[in-house]
Amino acid sequence: MLYRNDVFIERSPERKARVLDAYPARNEVVTFDLSESNALPVIESLSDLLERERRGFLAVEKGLLAPINENRASSKAQARRDTAWARIEPLISAQPAIYARETRFSLVEERAREMKCSVVTILKDLRRYWAGGQTKTALLGKFHLCGYKAPGHLSSAGRKPHLSDYKIFRIKPTDEANIRETIERVYLKAGGLTAATVTDAYQRMLEQHYSYNDGNGTRTINELGDRPTLRQYTTVLHKHYPLENIIRRRKGNSEFERDYAPKTGSVKQDCLGVGHIYEIDATIADVFLVSSHDRSRIIGKPTLYLVIDRRSRLIVGFYVGLEAASWPAAMHAILSISEDKAALCARNGVDYSADDWPADAVYPEMFLADRGEMISRDSSLVVNGLKITVGNLPRQRPDYKPIVECGFKLVHREMVDSVPGYEPPDNVFKRQGKRFDKDASLTLDEFVSILIKIIITHNRSPMPNYPLPVESMSRGIRAIPCEIWDDEAPTRMGSLTRFAEDYVRFSLLPMGTATITRGGISFNGCYYSTPEAFENGWFVKSGKGISSIDISYDRRLVDAIYIHDAKDPTKFCIARLLDKSSEYKGLSYAEVEAYETMKRKLGHSYEQLERQQRSNYHAHVDPIAKRARTETKIVSKGKSRSARKADIVVDRTEERRIRRQEEAVMPSAHPSENTFSGSPTNVLATQTLTTPEQAPTESMSLAEKLKMKRMEMQNGIS
Repeated sequence: MLYRNDVFIERSPERKARVLDAYPARNEVVTFDLSESNALPVIESLSDLLERERRGFLAVEKGLLAPINENRASSKAQARRDTAWARIEPLISAQPAIYARETRFSLVEERAREMKCSVVTILKDLRRYWAGGQTKTALLGKFHLCGYKAPGHLSSAGRKPHLSDYKIFRIKPTDEANIRETIERVYLKAGGLTAATVTDAYQRMLEQHYSYNDGNGTRTINELGDRPTLRQYTTVLHKHYPLENIIRRRKGNSEFERDYAPKTGSVKQDCLGVGHIYEIDATIADVFLVSSHDRSRIIGKPTLYLVIDRRSRLIVGFYVGLEAASWPAAMHAILSISEDKAALCARNGVDYSADDWPADAVYPEMFLADRGEMISRDSSLVVNGLKITVGNLPRQRPDYKPIVECGFKLVHREMVDSVPGYEPPDNVFKRQGKRFDKDASLTLDEFVSILIKIIITHNRSPMPNYPLPVESMSRGIRAIPCEIWDDEAPTRMGSLTRFAEDYVRFSLLPMGTATITRGGISFNGCYYSTPEAFENGWFVKSGKGISSIDISYDRRLVDAIYIHDAKDPTKFCIARLLDKSSEYKGLSYAEVEAYETMKRKLGHSYEQLERQQRSNYHAHVDPIAKRARTETKIVSKGKSRSARKADIVVDRTEERRIRRQEEAVMPSAHPSENTFSGSPTNVLATQTLTTPEQAPTESMSLAEKLKMKRMEMQNGIS
């Protein structure tokens, strides 16, 4: 089927034509060839044209080529249209005579005489009218097509400069090549490692291509008129290099996408609903804190983690602590989602209401984070233990998680006029900025209490710019995070999961293998014990061979480990640090590893010291032993070993008597000044006592000799 203004393309013979009119009663159709510049309407057989369409020999394009807004046309273009329409309006009304070859020329010639214009002008207006879709808009003046557009065309020099007397420099292809060479080499240096401006690149071009050495060998820049101007240089730059290309090459793709790329999308486009994606990130809070034990001591700024639902903007979890941004800190932020909110509020002195925490213990389908701690191996615990996908964003793309990035700003904004020790972010980079740390007054616990109240306030506050669906507004839903969550959560029940705090904690802790020994449960240099180990006789059984058990542990504290139940994976017991490892209490495993490394290093130095001391000992003992063996051999010549031992009791007694005389403490040979001139009357006279050893054996009875022998045997004398 063909209609007026339809454009059809015929394959053989190849042509493109427009249907001007059709007369089914006479089996005629009027067409106008769009491929010919001097074409005129032609009357064809309608049935033949329809048959060719049915057989696929021609394809039909329906309607006009393109819409034209007459109101945007210039006044001159509209005047041109009105003039042309006045010339051909009677001819357009003379249909079908204007289409017929026999009557067309006479009508055109008569109208040309009436308008006092040429026949060519009338035909030109008619062709524009028929080719443009048979509307007055087709007669608009096409002044936008005027001008010479051939590439490389040089325009006229224009007016002469009136501020100075120099000729206009016209850019030639060689000049354009010089400009582009310095743009590539200086201004658009690969990798974005240059800070050169357009002026710098222009100066380099002049020095390289538009200068000469004078008689003194000094390089001199050509005068104006003999070199391109800076404006001509920038014109060539923007002619051949789009702005996006310039920024990408100077700043890099990441910076362009972050700071310059169009922001036409929405984070809601890839979010299926509440609880689908939680964004998580960390920052340094802009508040100085003091020690809880001594407020005069400033402990610096804490680390702040936030977990925010992308769909509803609801803050579902947080962590504030002195740990650096790391997996243990991120683990606590994830754990805070299922933390008992009533106990949390009571512990920090905040009024509790269950309505303030609608997403309590509800975990998402995906955590969205940057390439920090959430890309470590430990993040696999989230995937394996909680069955949650962890999405890691490209580097330097914070705009991919804008909700949590703006969440930090919203939290800090609430602290500006109410929290002592708050430091504006721009103050850090100011020269001689203000010392906001001197105003620090809050402890970590007090800061946590304030943060909880800020989170509740945010979750209860309206968001004026939130794109709330019309359907939700019609049901009276307000753009408040808590209300958005409560409204959409029932439709997401099949996709949202709730986990208990103990299960999450146990799932996120890293796992390891501990060894059971008779001295306790050994793990990373520490020894532990648990009542279950004594009940099951682990330490006794370990004497038959080394056995191991699976455990979970917190890297930040060595005080306890969690032992898995081999029979029931949902059960565990807690093992505490033994007294033999009490010196490590309160430390982290990293600190224990450092101390163990120090011990190993000291062990090498101890070995060296021990070897040296033994060497010194042998250097002293060996000559003595050698001399003793030599002298003994001389005096014992001709005696057997039994003969040497025959009189051991008598010889030992005699030797002891001699040694006692040498070792006895005797008064000095020269009396001191305090020596009494006479014996005091109250001092008894000294009596000489004879010990059994001193008694001659010849005068002993048999019983006394046996008693003496028993005493010697008890003293180790054979």
